[in-house]
Amino acid sequence: MEEALVSSRERRVTVPEPPTGRAKLGYIGPGVLWALAALATGELLFTPRVGAQYGYALLWALIAALLLKLFVTREIGRYSVVTGRRLLSGMAELPGPRGWALWVILVPQLVVGVAAIAGIASAAGSAFTLAAPGPIQLWTAVVIAAAAGLVLFGHYTGVEWVSRVIGLLLAVGVVLAAVLVGPDLGEAASGVVPTVPEDLVVADILPWLGFLSNGAAGLMWYSYWVAAKGVGVGALEEPSRLDPRGLDEGQVARVRQWLRTMTLDSTFAVVGVGIITVAFLVLGAELLRPEGIVPAESDVARDLTTLFSEVFGSVGFWLMVVGLISAFWTATLTNIDGWKRLYTDGIRKALPDHLTQRPWARPAVLGRVAVIGWLAVLPFTVFVLFGDPVGLLTVAGSIEALHIPLVAALVLWLNRRTLPAALRAGRVATGLVVIAIVFFAGFALFYLWQQLLG
Repeated sequence: MEEALVSSRERRVTVPEPPTGRAKLGYIGPGVLWALAALATGELLFTPRVGAQYGYALLWALIAALLLKLFVTREIGRYSVVTGRRLLSGMAELPGPRGWALWVILVPQLVVGVAAIAGIASAAGSAFTLAAPGPIQLWTAVVIAAAAGLVLFGHYTGVEWVSRVIGLLLAVGVVLAAVLVGPDLGEAASGVVPTVPEDLVVADILPWLGFLSNGAAGLMWYSYWVAAKGVGVGALEEPSRLDPRGLDEGQVARVRQWLRTMTLDSTFAVVGVGIITVAFLVLGAELLRPEGIVPAESDVARDLTTLFSEVFGSVGFWLMVVGLISAFWTATLTNIDGWKRLYTDGIRKALPDHLTQRPWARPAVLGRVAVIGWLAVLPFTVFVLFGDPVGLLTVAGSIEALHIPLVAALVLWLNRRTLPAALRAGRVATGLVVIAIVFFAGFALFYLWQQLLG
């Protein structure tokens, strides 16, 4: 009798109805938040630097990185849509020593989180010094405190809408400036053909590839934001009660519709980021390269204002200052929000079961400790000690690029093990994830080879 009652309850749990038509547009949001988390690093900071150093020669790498990361992101989103669970929950159950995959993910990201937030927030601080009196240290502290405060006391919806508005304004300004400047179409076309510049220093482009559209951590955040948005099985109050391997044909069809909605979201984000990134590459190649300007150190904001001031004059200078402040602050906000989720979930999954019941191990407590200690106080301390925004982000981006092949391989393995065959990626999508692993691993190995040979 009791077993029949349990079975009856299980049958009542069904996949939510997927949106249709225009209703799908209401679920565009996690991808935007995911992409904008790296907007101030891969796009706004490193892309003009790459354009200033190599012109259009690496346009092919830009296109490849964006496309390949899209398919890795879709695999991460696929897991959350089908299971309703966050990615690290699945990672914790992979075969092998208890929690090994969690530690492989968390340990590098503990370093990346501190270095990235220190670099992004201090870049915002350098932009503030162009508009208001005060040292960069003061404004960096203000940026971190404001972002951390919103993450602690705000909500997902607020973070999402701030990101949408800032991203739209920045996109319009950058694309308009790139159109007015006008790229060298012949040189840009030649950059689509894969070639490696003779003077290529992989240390210059590895952080760019790592952060472009998002790094390893940002790719994993997509799982959290998909769940927060209620896409797929995650819309259920108790997603764990629905076993994806026991779905009938009708339920599988519903999940496939949800997967198409998730794909629309992630594709929309990557296409938007691609347009913005190409625009930044044009501005770097056409405006910074002829002047020999490579944005660096605490002058990064002043160097970047050249992108608008040479197009729109003094008005452009102030538009860029406001844009830099907004973009770097928004990136600080979304990065703190993402790493808070990753650290909190990862630590709880890595702890022995009996410790997760302790008061100090509650999600709310761990989240506050992560935001205040690891994602606010420590990044500010690191900046005060080391001081170079670009240098800090170079360290973070390089680790991200080295980490991406591992994360992609783990996600592919996880989905092959846990999802029903009807809801797994097809051969083409799986092949592209494998190519992504090879692509990023190749640059990582090239980087290590250059480092070893001095």
